[in-house]
Amino acid sequence: MKITADGILGSAQNINNKKKSDEKELKQDNVNLKNDSINIKNVINSRIEAIEKEVREIQTSLTKNQIISRGIDRLMTASNPTTLDTIMNETMFNNNRILRDFVGSGLTQDDFRLKKNEIDSLISNNLISLTKIQVEMDNITAAGVIGNKKMENLMSGINDTLKSTAVGIENISNLDEEKVMRLIK
Repeated sequence: MKITADGILGSAQNINNKKKSDEKELKQDNVNLKNDSINIKNVINSRIEAIEKEVREIQTSLTKNQIISRGIDRLMTASNPTTLDTIMNETMFNNNRILRDFVGSGLTQDDFRLKKNEIDSLISNNLISLTKIQVEMDNITAAGVIGNKKMENLMSGINDTLKSTAVGIENISNLDEEKVMRLIK
């Protein structure tokens, strides 16, 4: 077998060309990874902003529903129509007579119990929604993709709301980021 210098140089040149094209592909992959990372952070930041809005809406709804619930409790213990009317007029949220709007007028004690069950269901739905958001935020935090004060404050607000609500508190768990990360690994 005859080996020529031209053959060796040609093989070396082919190897160099392949190496350069591999390096270009690697650089391109790194650029794509950086772009993907930026896109993921943008998507997560957008989702965090949407979650903040959602939490505010849920907290407002929860507060309103809790006020209605307390008002119904008072209605159920009221002894005369004048007291009922006073309770209906005094129970307000954002300058609206929410109890009168929710309950209506001319109701009996049985109607009040039905309305109480209805409002308890709405409160439970609010708590379920907050719990789902809490889990989503815990997942985002545990993934370590993003971590900022905004997210910590949001999580703190959700946890405070859940802890301050007596209804269904036994169904709520507070996740610890470090424990989640250890479980994932």
